[in-house]
Parts: sequence; structure tokens; C-alpha cells
Amino acid sequence: MEYNYYIYNKPECGVIINKMPIWYKEVEYTGDEIKGSITLDTQNEYDEIWGPESKMEINWEKKDRMNFFYYKEVQISIDMYNAIGIVVTEKNKDWLRSHEITFWSGHRNKMIRKRFYTEKVMHCIFYCDINERLINVHTSIIGDKYENFKPFILKSFNSIECH
Repeated sequence: MEYNYYIYNKPECGVIINKMPIWYKEVEYTGDEIKGSITLDTQNEYDEIWGPESKMEINWEKKDRMNFFYYKEVQISIDMYNAIGIVVTEKNKDWLRSHEITFWSGHRNKMIRKRFYTEKVMHCIFYCDINERLINVHTSIIGDKYENFKPFILKSFNSIECH
């Protein structure tokens, strides 16, 4: 039996991912329970210029429930990544325990040091009513490895515990 996941637990910020793919390791953590971010990189490098095959970033910030519009925040996240050239190709809504969660994916071509790379992205965003935090999880993957990472990343998105 091969194990592909581990439980990623960060008690300082109250984030648990029950099915984190084993290839991701924490690189940086900043912030606290109110606002912060975690950066995770894969262990394997694609090449010396691109770096790790995939990067995952988890961001959260406290938002007042009374002045919060979930669909506006989803559109802001899409527009922000659209501004840097990412074309959104798919958008889905689902439920993560009692939270409405939106997944979107897209791609862009990126030039780094005279080399073109296809970057594919997967993003999820949800709002937790209990601790009043908006949580964004953004994953960028080199185009060649996207189909290999996709099912594992979707499983990790669906296993997030925020409180």
C-alpha cells in the first residue's frame, strides 16, 4: 500500500489539511489567526529556472460577516489573477462541510529568462462563518505535470478544516 497524503496541521493559525499530498513541504509561514499565509513547495524541481514543479499558497484574512459578499470576493480573486494573464477556463461551486466553496482553474504562458513555460493553476476560495475568515488556496503547476497533480490537489482542497 502506498501512502500519498499526510495531515498538515498548523495550530498557530487554525488550519488543517487532512489530505495534503506528500510532495508538498512548508517553505514559509507568516501571520496569525486573523491574517496570514502559508507557502508550500514540492520537493522535485522541474528545472533550474522554473523551480519546484508546483507551489501552493494558503491565505486567510478576517472579514466582518455583516459587510461580506461571497460572490464579490470570488470575482475579485478571479480578476486579480486575470490581471497577471491567467485565463480562467473552469469554475465550479460545491460545499465543504457547511461552507460554500468555489473552485476555479486556468492557465497562462509565462516567459522566464528567454524560456516559455505553461503554468496551470487551481484555486479555491471559501468563507468560514464560525471564525469569520476568508480563505484562499492557490496552486500553480508546471503545465506538463498538471494532470498528475490535479486529483491530489482537489482532494486536499476538499479536506481543509478551518476551525
